[in-house]
Amino acid sequence: MKTAAAITVATTLFTVSTAMIVTTSGRIGSLRIDVSTRAAIVAALGSPAAETVGTFSGSRRYRALGYTCSTTRATAAWPLRSGGPYCQTIFFLSPGDGRLRDFYTHSSRYRLASDVRIGMTTEIAERLLHRLVTVGCESNVYLGSLTVAFSGGHRASDGHLVGGRVSAFVLHSVHGHDLGIFDCL
Repeated sequence: MKTAAAITVATTLFTVSTAMIVTTSGRIGSLRIDVSTRAAIVAALGSPAAETVGTFSGSRRYRALGYTCSTTRATAAWPLRSGGPYCQTIFFLSPGDGRLRDFYTHSSRYRLASDVRIGMTTEIAERLLHRLVTVGCESNVYLGSLTVAFSGGHRASDGHLVGGRVSAFVLHSVHGHDLGIFDCL
């Protein structure tokens, strides 16, 4: 009996800690931008810590499912709407058809297929992505509908980021149904 219980606990811990791969084609593990619904997200991740219907800074209306949330503003989180709550991972769905349109995460649970991870140094991420981080209104690498955001460091004279770390992944609709939440991402 103890062995079976230990195997169950170990399997559960492995499943929970397994990284979900975010792709430029719009996949987040088994979920897909423009296809997945609230039911699919909940089936994959469980019930959200917070959920709301709203807008953010002039965006279109959305339904947001937030995971790992707090009522306190944090740099390692995004607000579900103006004033919070603030969540490490958010799935934004179009209220019209209920499809996943935008995705944000600052959680180490997610990584790119290239093995880029949240918290990784800019230098290592640039090598894995084969791209320099450009500094504009933010410090980002754009890979089609996927944005890899960076924080920290400073702008070099040639415009690329020196220092810093990967701070977030943002995935937008691959079919142009972006909700307008992330102006600069």
